[in-house]
Amino acid sequence: MAAAPQSPARQQPSRGPQARHRVIETELLAEIETGRHRLGDCLPGEHALCQRFGASRFTIRQAIRSLADKGLVAARPGVGTVVIATSPPDAFVQTLNSIEELLQYPAGTSRTQLDVSRAHATAEMAQMLDCLPGQPWVRLQAMRLLSGTQLPISWLEAHVLPRFADVIDHPNPDGAPLLKQIEAAHGHRAAQAQVEIRTGRISAEQAGPLRAEEGAPALLILRRYRGSDGQVYLMTRSSHPENRFSLNFMFQKQ
Repeated sequence: MAAAPQSPARQQPSRGPQARHRVIETELLAEIETGRHRLGDCLPGEHALCQRFGASRFTIRQAIRSLADKGLVAARPGVGTVVIATSPPDAFVQTLNSIEELLQYPAGTSRTQLDVSRAHATAEMAQMLDCLPGQPWVRLQAMRLLSGTQLPISWLEAHVLPRFADVIDHPNPDGAPLLKQIEAAHGHRAAQAQVEIRTGRISAEQAGPLRAEEGAPALLILRRYRGSDGQVYLMTRSSHPENRFSLNFMFQKQ
C-alpha cells in the first residue's frame, strides 16, 4: 500500500532555532510598529505565544530578548513584558580611553536649557554637595541631546557656585560641558573629581521632557568637581533612560 503524500506544510524545510526566533521577533516588531501592541501594553504571555507560533518557550524567550535588546520591551515583575518604545531608540555609546573622558560628554552632543534658578543648600543638598547648609548655588536643569536627533539622551541637573554660573548663558555652539566652560572662562580647573554611577528611576518631573515612562529604569551618573582649595564648585547629576546611553571603557596599561 502506497504511503499517503505529505501535506505541503510538512514538505517545507524546517527552520533552525535561530531562524525561527528571528521570524517571531520580526512579526512582533511589526505589530508594535503598527500599533497592535501600543506603548505601555503587555505582550501576550509565553504560553499564548508558544501556542500562537507553535514554538518552544526557549525560542519565544530568544525573540523577546532580542526585542528587549533593541529597547522596545522590558520585563516588569508582576506585570509582564511591557512595550516601552514603538521603534528602536538611537542609543549613544561613549567609548572612554582616559580617566579625563569619564568626566565629560564628548563632541556630538548638545545641552538644551530648561530652567535656571538660585537656591541655598538645604541640609539634604549640603550633604550631596559637601558644603555648609545655607550656601548659595545656581541650579541648572537641562537636557542633553545627540546632534541631529530630537530624542534626549539624558536629563541634567547641575549646581554651580555663583561666581562661575555666568557660563550657563555663554554661547556654546560646540556643546562644551560646564566643566570645560568654567575652565575656559575663569581658568578654574578641577583638582579632584568624584564620579558615582548607579541605577535609578525616571522621576515624574523628568518623564515628559525625556519622552520616557515615569518609574522606568535609568542610569544615573553623579560628578563632583573640586578646586585646589578642596571645595566643590560644580556638581552634575545625569539621568539616562534605559537603552539610550552606555559607557564603554577601554584603558591601555602603559
